[in-house]
Amino acid sequence: MAPAVDPNMIRPPPRSLAPAPPGLLPPPPDKALTKPLTVLCTVGVSAECEERLRDAFGTFHYYAEGEEIPADILPSIDVMFNTWTGPPGVVSDFAQTPRLKHVQLCSSGADKAMASAPFQKLVRDGGKVAGVERNVTLANASGTHVLTIPNWVVGMLVNVYHQVPRQIMIARNEQRWALRPEIDAGGGQYYARVTHGRMAGMLGYGQLGRESARLLKAMGMRIVAANTSGKATPQDGYVIPGTGDADGSIPEAYYSTKDAAQTREFLSRCDVLVASLPNTPQTAGWLDEEKLGHLPPNAVFLNVGRGSLVKSEHLLAALDRPSGLFGAAIDVTDPEPLPDGHPLYTHPRVIVTPHLSGDTEGEMDIAADVFLRNCARVAEGKEVINRVHFERGY
Repeated sequence: MAPAVDPNMIRPPPRSLAPAPPGLLPPPPDKALTKPLTVLCTVGVSAECEERLRDAFGTFHYYAEGEEIPADILPSIDVMFNTWTGPPGVVSDFAQTPRLKHVQLCSSGADKAMASAPFQKLVRDGGKVAGVERNVTLANASGTHVLTIPNWVVGMLVNVYHQVPRQIMIARNEQRWALRPEIDAGGGQYYARVTHGRMAGMLGYGQLGRESARLLKAMGMRIVAANTSGKATPQDGYVIPGTGDADGSIPEAYYSTKDAAQTREFLSRCDVLVASLPNTPQTAGWLDEEKLGHLPPNAVFLNVGRGSLVKSEHLLAALDRPSGLFGAAIDVTDPEPLPDGHPLYTHPRVIVTPHLSGDTEGEMDIAADVFLRNCARVAEGKEVINRVHFERGY
């Protein structure tokens, strides 16, 4: 019997302890900036990364997941490097950590950390701890997954357009050569769809959207993008050299998700819709049945953001209606994990993967590099990169 899974989990803690490939990480920041800091790390990292971190800081407290953290070290902590859930359970109030300036997450998603007890209390008390103004910043690790999640987008689009899962299923289950007439899930004549000249719409144009756009453009696709402003913006945050779209020039048009007419026009142009939005009150359920209906016939939907964006029943309806979706590939689901026996698992034109596209080789080492750079910025009194803004929800 499979082990029970907590249904409240949006994403399990990243567990990839493989070191980063040689040459990927830049030199660490000046140790003169980081040495004075005392660190509490609760993120599992590779042996190479642990050595790098111990060398960078004057005092480095390292407690792997599940290990008990002594409360008497908390008053000395300047910065924390934590999992997706934020500060460890021993910290219920930032009054316990009077020196704490910054909390760095190893994940892109920050909703669980924002909902943690100390941050909720800080927000509720107007940014004050015990009546005193406190500026404890929170940052995510956005940008650490651009080497695998956009590749998943490309790979899944090829799988959907070539109907590869159907071919694999016949070969594996029936151990025979598949015949062309039985491959097409719609019952028509099989042919591999082409990407060249088709339009890919990026719903969200952060690090993942930009790198996905760059890769899809290389496959001959045209690109449009939708964000809250409806305008091109420079790429910011943590950027791995050679990835993304620095000046936002790849899309030929931008649309605002806050404007109903612009949203409808954007969706109507998307032969392929790539969603990479975070989980916020504004994005939950945003892609409803009506909006899915604005997509052109035989569009493809790919979701690498959060499953809360679209209800599973709305996605199924869009797949099954006449001239609906040609196919979908989802690495995130509603709910998550998707219950056993859910019809999306067996739908002939759907690929479901268990939220693993971002479990990147060297993932924690790359996130640790974000942490190191932010620690240097904290020491210099600069704004941290990838800062989470509570009013935005990400």
